Order: sequence, then structure tokens, then C-alpha cells
Amino acid sequence: MTDKETIISLLNEFANPEKMASFFINHATPEFLFIRPSGNPIDAEGFEKMISSDVVQEKAEITKIHRLEFLSNNVSLCIFTLGSEFIYKGTPNDDLPTVTSIFKKVNNVWKIHWMQRSTGNSDLSLWD
Repeated sequence: MTDKETIISLLNEFANPEKMASFFINHATPEFLFIRPSGNPIDAEGFEKMISSDVVQEKAEITKIHRLEFLSNNVSLCIFTLGSEFIYKGTPNDDLPTVTSIFKKVNNVWKIHWMQRSTGNSDLSLWD
């Protein structure tokens, strides 16, 4: 599998509602942070706990990959839109956030190092 195919495969695994909660535990660097729309960072364990206790993930999919760039042999930048339907603390959400992510190759394995999610109302036409 090429590096590009590997990263796309990781993104699709992240978007799997059954795997999303534990995704970062299995695929993140030790320094990983997820920046939520509120601006507050959370680590892999915190993300797993939040998703497992506060969120009922109904549907998720990578709607569109806007950019996938290899900044070096070991660092990649990916910007994508995530279609996501979920219930957060009892409130239904049908979100379309833009997500920025940085991947690092550690011991020849691609890991997610950083992810930042926008609010859930991205305008896809702005990417055309």
C-alpha cells in the first residue's frame, strides 16, 4: 500500500462509528492532541472517554479530501470534510465539519499526530 493509500485507509477507519472512540488509542503518536470546535484540546484517552460516554455516533463518512500533501517522507498534512450524524448529551447533530490533520511516520508506521475539527457547518462550495 502506498503512503497515500495508507493515510486514506486510516481516515476511513477513523470515520467508522464502531471504531471512532478507540481510533486514536490505536493510531496516534504519544503527543497526539485533538482540538475540538470549542478550542479545547483533548488527548487520545480523553477522546475515547468522551465518545464512549457522551456521544452516540450514528453515521460518519469522509465526505471529501480537500488536500493530502506530504511535507516530507515522514509528515503529511490532510484536510477533509467529515459528514457525521451523532447524539451529543441527548442533542441530535448532523454535522459537516472541516478537519485538519497531521500524520507522522513513526518506526515506518503512519500515526495521527494532530487533529483539529471546525464547527459542524462547513460550506463545501468554498473548496471549489
